Amino acid sequence: MTTDTAILLLNLGGPVNLDQVEPFLAQLFGDRDLIRLPGPAWLQGPFARLIARLRAPGARGRYAQIGGGSPLLRESAAQAAALRAALRAAGRNEAVKLCFRYAAPRTEGLLRALKRDGIRRLVPVTLYPHDCRATTGSSLRELARLAAAAGLELLPGVDHYATDPDYLDAMEAPLREALAELPGATVIFSAHSLPVRQIAAGDPYEREIHATRDALMARIGAIPGGYLLAYQSRTGPVKWLEPPLKDVLERMGGKDVIVVPLSFVSEHIETLHELDIEYRHVADRAGIRTYRRVRTPGTHPAYIRCLTRRVLEILP
Repeated sequence: MTTDTAILLLNLGGPVNLDQVEPFLAQLFGDRDLIRLPGPAWLQGPFARLIARLRAPGARGRYAQIGGGSPLLRESAAQAAALRAALRAAGRNEAVKLCFRYAAPRTEGLLRALKRDGIRRLVPVTLYPHDCRATTGSSLRELARLAAAAGLELLPGVDHYATDPDYLDAMEAPLREALAELPGATVIFSAHSLPVRQIAAGDPYEREIHATRDALMARIGAIPGGYLLAYQSRTGPVKWLEPPLKDVLERMGGKDVIVVPLSFVSEHIETLHELDIEYRHVADRAGIRTYRRVRTPGTHPAYIRCLTRRVLEILP
C-alpha cells in the first residue's frame, strides 16, 4: 500500500569531506537562530563567510584527525534505516528520509523530490533530544517555511524526548557498563553549551538538560564518585552556560572520570574530536587516572524504540 506521508529525521548535518568544511561553517555561522552575530541581520552572511574562511584551516585539521569528514550522515542514515525497519515491522510503509540544516540532504531539494514522488504530508522527527530554539527550532522553522512554499502539509512531529523512558534506557546502558569497570569514577554529564542570553529569553534547553541529568541520576542512584554537569563546544565572546568542561576536568586530578555526552545522539566532531582527543589531552595534563567517554545512543535498540513509538503515536 502506498502512502502520501514521509517521516523526516532532522539534524544539523556535517561536512562529509574536507572540501565541504568551509561551506558548512559559512552555513552554520550564517544562521541567526543558531548563532546571532553582533550587528544587523544583513551583516550576518558576510561575517559568517569571513569567520568560516578564518576557521576552516583549523576545522579541516580536526576533521582530518577523525577520518577526513563528519560521520554524521552515515550515523543518521543508520538511524533512519533502523527506524524504517521498525516501522515496517509495525505494518507501516511511510518513507523515512534525512533532512539536514547545513549539509546535504538539504530541506529545499528534499521537499521537491518528495513532492515529485507523490508525498503530500510530512512528519518531522528531531534528532535533538532536548528542545532548543537554536537547533530544534531552527530546523522546524526552516521546514515549516519551505513546506508551505512547496504546498506540503506539515503534521505535528517528535520535537523532543528528554525524559522518554526508552531514550533514557539507551543513555543508561553504556553508563552502567562504564561504572561496572570504574565503580569509583565521577560521572560528568557534558552537554553542548548555549549562550546565556538565549536561556534568559526563555529557551527551554537548559531545563531539559537538567531533566535528563536528573532522570539518569535517579535511575543509577548514588555513586561513590558523584555526578557533575559541564558544558562544551563554546564559541565566540558572549557568556555561555557554565561550568566549562575544561575547567571541571582540570580539578579532577588523580580520579577516574566517565564523561557522558548528554545532548548528542550520534558520533560526530564534538564527540570524536572534542571529547575523545581535545579533552583527553586536558585530562592527561590534569593527572586524571582514567578518562572514559561513553558512546552516544546511535542505533541502540532502546533509542530506536523511542523514535518508533513516538512516530506511531503521531501517524494517522
